[in-house]
Amino acid sequence: MRGDHEQFVKAETQVLGISVDHIWAHKAYAKSLGDLPFPILADWDKSVSRKYGVLNEERGVAHRSLFLIDYRGYVRWRNPHYDWRSQEQYAEMNEAMLALPMIPRAKGNAPTRPSPAGGEAE
Repeated sequence: MRGDHEQFVKAETQVLGISVDHIWAHKAYAKSLGDLPFPILADWDKSVSRKYGVLNEERGVAHRSLFLIDYRGYVRWRNPHYDWRSQEQYAEMNEAMLALPMIPRAKGNAPTRPSPAGGEAE
């Protein structure tokens, strides 16, 4: 995702990473990759991973997963066991991303996807 981030920007799609690790682990991970063009959010209490059904309670870790959520908050696509090495899985996600509904705009304005804060992206 890091290498194709510009594709997500052009599609007006906000990428967010979520991890059950501590924020300092996120910073070290991002630095080890030469930084990331998207934020990693801390799910230290594991509540988000639990709600999305991707937490391995026994081990206290979340499965590597991808979710596409539309501007209204509906999960439109999910892969709870995403393999980042799989070109097929990546292609499925990309196709689903391009099919996400756009935010309706007033007549004369092109639709757009939301920014992460819930407003409209520029």
